[in-house]
Amino acid sequence: MDWTDDKVAAIKELIINGETSWAISQILSERWNEEISKYTVDNIRSRFGMAHLLENTNDVPLYHEDTLPEDNYMISCDYHAPYYSEVWINRMFAIAKKMGVKKHVVVGDLFDMDFAKQQKLNEGEKQSTLDKERELCAPLMKALNYFDEIYGIVGNHETKPGRITDARIQFRHIIQYLTEGLGTKFKFSIYDKIKIGDKWLLVHPRSYSQVSGSVAVRLAEKFHRHVLNAHGHFIALRYDRSGQYMGVDLGGMFDTSKIAYINLKTTTHPFWNGGFGMIYDGYFHHFHAGTDWSIWT
Repeated sequence: MDWTDDKVAAIKELIINGETSWAISQILSERWNEEISKYTVDNIRSRFGMAHLLENTNDVPLYHEDTLPEDNYMISCDYHAPYYSEVWINRMFAIAKKMGVKKHVVVGDLFDMDFAKQQKLNEGEKQSTLDKERELCAPLMKALNYFDEIYGIVGNHETKPGRITDARIQFRHIIQYLTEGLGTKFKFSIYDKIKIGDKWLLVHPRSYSQVSGSVAVRLAEKFHRHVLNAHGHFIALRYDRSGQYMGVDLGGMFDTSKIAYINLKTTTHPFWNGGFGMIYDGYFHHFHAGTDWSIWT
């Protein structure tokens, strides 16, 4: 091969970006439609004074959150199963069926993980068990079979098993047990965020604010994407200061009448809001208490 300046520069760029000689040989063989061996790449590194440049040895993990392709998705979060709302879930299914949406993203806290509760029990509460929660969540798992593909990300409640076992048992170790019946439909990410195409970021952040929409807008400004935000249990849709990116608080699929610490303890925290979303033909649709359901269902 005639090693022109352009071809040497292509190898140098890949080396500077940390690619291994083997990876470079695969990339350039496909790019140039010509067999490039690892030995050839090593030889070029030596001939052109690039042998000292570091390559990624893969001894330290690299983090790359998942990106889903542009498509139509139902977007929901914060079920806190088994404390979920049948009303909100049935509304989501009705709209999914009407619009023909068969993909679903759960933006964290699908399960409450009450069996791993660290706080003291409220008066009248009984300690839950993993088997009991699985039994109580079974109807929801059966209903979710409607979807062809379900993507879940980590919420703060999914980290509970790791917190009480010093990370020896994590949610990923018991996910198949809790989602029995969904099989390979349920794909779980260890990240608290997931991207859809080039425009959307769905996140269950560690950050929290009692001011609805504020966390979502700050994340939109940070990541330069429309942010669909879970965790806060609020409803909001705001734009960032540039006017380009939406920050959305999705609400949640919980039933507040089933949740002990809301009903047994009085605080100044805002009320929780039920709600979910849908991405359809590249546009976001938000469903909440102010939705005219007669139009949609």
